[in-house]
Amino acid sequence: MKRRISLLVICFIFNTSSSAQTLVSAELLKNSSLTISGSTNIVSFKLFQNGDKLSRSKLTIATTESQNKITLSQNQLSVVVKNFVSNNTMVLRDFLKLLKSDTYPTLQVQLNYLDLQPIYEKRVAYNGNALVSITITGVTRHYSIPISLNSNGEIYTVNGIKKLSIRDFGLTPQSKMMGMIKVSEWIDIDFHMICKISTAGDVAKL
Repeated sequence: MKRRISLLVICFIFNTSSSAQTLVSAELLKNSSLTISGSTNIVSFKLFQNGDKLSRSKLTIATTESQNKITLSQNQLSVVVKNFVSNNTMVLRDFLKLLKSDTYPTLQVQLNYLDLQPIYEKRVAYNGNALVSITITGVTRHYSIPISLNSNGEIYTVNGIKKLSIRDFGLTPQSKMMGMIKVSEWIDIDFHMICKISTAGDVAKL
C-alpha cells in the first residue's frame, strides 16, 4: 500500500537521545491541508487538498536524531494529483494537463532530514528546515523548506511554505487567448499538517 502524506512524520517526539532510534506512530487529522498557489497576469488561483483527501491511516516511522539533525525511515509522500480541487474549474483542468496526471497520477515528496531548534525551553515549539526531494512528472529536485512546529500533548501542528519554479521540473508555463493570459512559472507549496503522534517504542541505538 502506498505511503501517502508522509510529511506528517515531521511531527514527532524530539526528546530522543543522540543517535538513538525511536519508533513513532503518526495519524494525520482531517483539518490538515496542502495548498498550491499560483497566478496569471490577470488573477491568482489556489488548488488544495484537505485531510479528507489525504491519507489518514496510521504510520509507524523509525526516527533518528544526531546533532540536531533528525532522519526518518519510510517517509515518502505520494499525493494523488487528481485529488486536488479548486474553485476555478478552468485552472484545475489546465493544472491536471500541465502535470500530465494521466501519465503521472502522483507527485512524490521524500523527506531526507530535519534540522530543528526549540523556540522555548519547554520544547513545545520549533523552527527549522526540512530537506526534501520533490518529484513531479518524473523529474526530481531538492529543496530546503523553512518550517515551524508546535505541540499540545499528542497533537502536533507543522506549517511550511516554499516558492519554486515549475521550470525546475521541465514544465513550461501555459498561455491562453493567443498569449493575452500568461501563467507565472512561480508557485507556492503550502502545507498545514495536524497530526496525532505517539511513541510506538524505543529500539536499540544505532
